[in-house]
Amino acid sequence: MVKADLVNRAVEATGLGRWVIRDAVAVLFQSIGSALERGDRVVLRRFGLFHAAPRRTGVARNPRTNEPVDIPRGRVVRFRPAPGLSSVADGG
Repeated sequence: MVKADLVNRAVEATGLGRWVIRDAVAVLFQSIGSALERGDRVVLRRFGLFHAAPRRTGVARNPRTNEPVDIPRGRVVRFRPAPGLSSVADGG
């Protein structure tokens, strides 16, 4: 599923205009990104938790050239699904 599919399903479910839903989805994603950038956790009940975690520095290897690549210090986004979402993905 891509963002357009999400917008289409929301339009069908609510009957609201496509542009209204598209803008609402864009604001939602932008708000999640802004919160993570500030270091906040984003909790969406019955869906999951997004948070920014520190990334360890180190050296990796480029699989094509086998040359070493430095991994800089930074943060990565982590997602932990809610228990209900995990069971749905398992088919239960």
